[in-house]
Amino acid sequence: MSLDFTQKEYQALLQQASNIVLSWHEKLSTDKTYQNPSPQEIRKFFDEPLPKDSSSAADLLNQIDNQVHAHSNLNASPNYYGYITGGGNQTAVLAELLKNALNQNNLKWHSAPANSEIEKIVIKWVCQFIGYPETAGGVMVSGGSVANFLNLAVMRKIKCPIDVANEGMHQAPKMTVYASEQGHSSIDKGMDMLGMGKKYLRKIGVDDNFQVSIQEMEKQILADKEAGLLPIGIVGMAGTTNSGAVDDLNALADLAEKHDLWYVVDAAYGGPAASTDIAGHLFSGMERADSILINPHKWFYVPFEVACVIVKDREKLRNTFSLVPDYLTAGSDDKEDLMDFNLQLTKDFKALKVWMTFKTYGADKLKAAISNDISNAQYAAKLIEESQDFELLAPVPLSIVCFRYIGDGKQSKQNLDDINSKLLNSIEADGRIFFAGTKINGQVSLRISLTNHRRTKKDIDYLFEVMRELAKS
Repeated sequence: MSLDFTQKEYQALLQQASNIVLSWHEKLSTDKTYQNPSPQEIRKFFDEPLPKDSSSAADLLNQIDNQVHAHSNLNASPNYYGYITGGGNQTAVLAELLKNALNQNNLKWHSAPANSEIEKIVIKWVCQFIGYPETAGGVMVSGGSVANFLNLAVMRKIKCPIDVANEGMHQAPKMTVYASEQGHSSIDKGMDMLGMGKKYLRKIGVDDNFQVSIQEMEKQILADKEAGLLPIGIVGMAGTTNSGAVDDLNALADLAEKHDLWYVVDAAYGGPAASTDIAGHLFSGMERADSILINPHKWFYVPFEVACVIVKDREKLRNTFSLVPDYLTAGSDDKEDLMDFNLQLTKDFKALKVWMTFKTYGADKLKAAISNDISNAQYAAKLIEESQDFELLAPVPLSIVCFRYIGDGKQSKQNLDDINSKLLNSIEADGRIFFAGTKINGQVSLRISLTNHRRTKKDIDYLFEVMRELAKS
């Protein structure tokens, strides 16, 4: 029994869906960014017994327009500053529609020929964009957490002195990995899931710019060697999630070479800024890394989800993950299977929306948008520094700004923490703007992420207008 609509019915539904998307984008700047719903409020619209009978697809599209949209964050809005969200782009929305219609599985070359080749080409373009060797090999995965896991897996495979793939970790020495204390939590998770242990992730202190201390890291490496442990790798940060800090990537490369360690650069967020005149100097040394990760769904403005794992020696990536059962058969030199380069077999066509983004806008326009985001962040920092009621809490090297409301400046630290926590709650309840908080040096911080090509300085002025209104109330 076919589940297909007639061509006429399908055309009408596609047109309806298209009209819904157009209406969403038309009202991005005027609709509330966040509706602050309760879980119970959302469930009352959707929680029902398993449907036995069919429903009208047109009615369901209306429900998505009215109820899903109403209870969703408008991540694409210029008034959304939460986490690190690129805001998407319209040509990639079209790519996602076409990708889903194709319904290809990228495990084998012959199961998705065009997809397999386009993914390799897009990885090469990403390398060219950020200045990493284009001869490197890579694969697209869901996000930075999986990418960090895969990079750590390659590091472990290469540096472990036993055959960890066959023998497991039972006879392996205790291996240590080194990263900034500002490193992403997915590094901890990777150490856990790969059996190396979170205890052996050495979180190294940072300086006033939130860059990792090279001296402290080397001191810890030497101490671990003296204690009979096996240091195997360094993870350098090219744009921390908390404040956007970029480590001294050349100094970390020197340290990795000196001690024969695998060197990963986590450029999930910041990597694309390496292409810009305004911030490119911060990324010198990234090209020396053994492997990197970068998330196009952040600063390439591609819709969720897509990240890249890229290894300079592509055979080391293949050797870590290639396992070919009888029912899949081996590929050939000219028809490489993407399943050989990552953990997944079932794999969707993530590369299409990245390919469409590069082709539609071009590298120069993307660089200009990234540079504009950094300029906007600097503008926000300037407003804070020139104000009497806000205080900057961290440097602004890229597009993340950490600050707090201080009012008349006479409040105690505890009172300021309470005030800023309440302000965060008020912002969420109000919904006109949206962002999340963090802690900087133990202080409650407001934190805005400016990775949205739609944003202008007028939007930032509006942000401070709303914050001041809510703070006073």
